[in-house]
Amino acid sequence: MNSSPCRSIEEMSEKIAAGLSPVEIMEGCLDRIQELNEHIKAMIFVAEADALDAALQATREIRSGHRRGPLHGVPIAVKDVIDVEDWPTTAGSRLFRDHVATETATCIANLQAAGAIIIGKTNLHELCVGGHDNPWFGKVANPLDPDRGTGGTSSGSAAAVAAGFCLAAVGTDSGGSNRSPAAATGLFGYKPTNDLIAVQGVMSIAPSLDCVGVLARSVRDVRLVTEALAGKRLAPSASGGSKTTTGITIGICPELLGAHVDTSVDIALATMLDRPEVRTVEITFDDREAFVAAGLTILQCEFARIYRNAIEQKPDMVGDAVHSFLQGGIRIHAGAYDSAIEIRNGVRGRFLEKIAGLDAFAIPTAPGSAPRLSDELTEVNGEMVPWGLAGGRFRRWANMLGMPALAIPLPVPDGLPVSVQLAAGPGQDAGLLDLAEMLTSN
Repeated sequence: MNSSPCRSIEEMSEKIAAGLSPVEIMEGCLDRIQELNEHIKAMIFVAEADALDAALQATREIRSGHRRGPLHGVPIAVKDVIDVEDWPTTAGSRLFRDHVATETATCIANLQAAGAIIIGKTNLHELCVGGHDNPWFGKVANPLDPDRGTGGTSSGSAAAVAAGFCLAAVGTDSGGSNRSPAAATGLFGYKPTNDLIAVQGVMSIAPSLDCVGVLARSVRDVRLVTEALAGKRLAPSASGGSKTTTGITIGICPELLGAHVDTSVDIALATMLDRPEVRTVEITFDDREAFVAAGLTILQCEFARIYRNAIEQKPDMVGDAVHSFLQGGIRIHAGAYDSAIEIRNGVRGRFLEKIAGLDAFAIPTAPGSAPRLSDELTEVNGEMVPWGLAGGRFRRWANMLGMPALAIPLPVPDGLPVSVQLAAGPGQDAGLLDLAEMLTSN
């Protein structure tokens, strides 16, 4: 399947500045959706009339000299847990099939104020916890290879960008849900500092873990959309861009490499960091397994508190995977949840002390390349392992620690891309994106 005719928002923005009409752009995206979405299943609601009206308005504004910025006229898709006024918000479930939003989420209103055009809503794992085979809207296929899956839970958001249905997409991330599909589809997937982007108007899954994030084709695109969603510029990094001459220190965690990931991931990460200005230091992740388990406990318990009554009243409205996840949360007693919170707080304090002197630390996003569509297994050094289960140890910690983390696609000779993450302390979003842009530049 062909990729988008423009590789980035920056490229599209330059073409708009040179005279390309947002209406032409939108018509091209809608044509691609019409042609490919039946097979990819990335979109579950396409607002064709609204999108074309907004594109026409953007064209008029730009041609009259009132261009709002680089996102003006750019098509962007939104995960279907985020409200847009008068549009359905189903969370990928029959449980909310009749829900229509009465107002637009704060972050999307900010994005629209920057001139972006929302083209529609994307598919996802049911209620952000169901399996990769959504029983109501189907499996999302990977535009890089239709026999591969996309991970999740922001599966449709990733596939929409990779297929050229839009230039970027907004997803949510409560335990890796943006970064997993970014890894599978060769995109940049961003989970910002937990409170950077407002979650008003976003269906909550686990309030202490939920984040709104971005999937895009470049670091600069990630920054543009993140700043628009947040409604503010990211604070300049303390380095002021001088790290290319003063040196960069990046932590790596050896126990998360080796047997846990395919050799291709090890090689790609080492290649990215093999620069004269980069120094790597080894760090340890104390109580890692207990910390990851605590993250699942918190996620399941908080989900059950929100959705138990609604699901038990209409049990036939959700799939088996959601029921299984809910039962796991119901079985968690209050003491176990409190213990999980204590584990999180203790590990967070110790780990943030360890990375205080680092510019970032690097970790795999997933154990290998994109999983098979049929069963969500991926190959790790000749052995097939579950994509989501194996990847949980790589992604959930960022939500638990409140840190920004960026999934970065890296090429593999004669194969699908793999992905690694760069992460930094809470609030260091600008510096992290500066560093990622430098490390991924040619």
